[in-house]
Amino acid sequence: MKRPLPLVAVLALLTCLTSVTARADFVRTDHSIGWEQDGDLLWQFSFSPDDGKPYFHPLRVPGGPSLTKLKPEDHVWHYGLWFSWKYINHANYWEQSRETGRSEGKTTWGTPHIRTFPDGGAEITLQLDYAHPTGRVDLSETRLLVVSPVAADGSYTIDWNSTFTAGRAGAYLDRTPLPHEPDGVVWGGYAGLSMRLGHGPDPVAMVNTHGPMTDWVDNRMRPRTGALGVTVYPQKPDSGSLAVLTATDNMPGDGDDPWYCINSQPSRFWCSAVLVPKPLQLEPGQVWPLRYRLQLRKHPWTAADLSTALESWQE
Repeated sequence: MKRPLPLVAVLALLTCLTSVTARADFVRTDHSIGWEQDGDLLWQFSFSPDDGKPYFHPLRVPGGPSLTKLKPEDHVWHYGLWFSWKYINHANYWEQSRETGRSEGKTTWGTPHIRTFPDGGAEITLQLDYAHPTGRVDLSETRLLVVSPVAADGSYTIDWNSTFTAGRAGAYLDRTPLPHEPDGVVWGGYAGLSMRLGHGPDPVAMVNTHGPMTDWVDNRMRPRTGALGVTVYPQKPDSGSLAVLTATDNMPGDGDDPWYCINSQPSRFWCSAVLVPKPLQLEPGQVWPLRYRLQLRKHPWTAADLSTALESWQE
């Protein structure tokens, strides 16, 4: 007959088991949900009505720094990883007043529906309205965010699915003119899914499906590609790298999606700038879906990796 374990040993075992099971769990507040692992908040989605937009911040791999930056002094309307239109029916939804924190056009949302799963996965469904200064809702959005469990190697994905429906007045989606357009400026073209990158001492390393991005002009580039990879801290190659994949049906018949990227201090930034080719008129009731996948992992992305991930995701 086996001897029972001494009480001290039982208590020690229970303590050990408790510490192991407590190493990873969801972290919730009234206006956010995130995943914490070994003391690191790996991702957090915030949806406070006091902010101008819902957003993800931080985003990191286990043991690494945040790959996102929140509300930097130069652009306080940059919210880590977030989505914003520039102009809808000529009202500005992007920049916010530094005094009021509000944009000319108002983005509003209700309390999201959140499902969490024992393995660490989560689904977040959010309804948003884009209201003209007159109060008229010119665009509505249903947003589904699906966050995968964090794998043993620290990798995970965020599937971003947005379905936009134009209001009764229709929705004319526009952006700051590009350099070759009338009244164009060097920073023109941004609108859509965007990320303000973490601030560090070195330029970030960016790559797309065609290879490393090196032909920067005034620290800017506008590639056409189905996927973009970013290593925010290239001197620390295992500190985390992010890939952004775009669905082929985001811009049917127009080839690879356009991007607007900045790689300078301090404004390290990318935007899947779907309006770069031209502004878009949505007729009343017209629907436009946009789909993205974000993949985080510890080591840098390569052009071949991006092509493989894009092909696998779209099968």
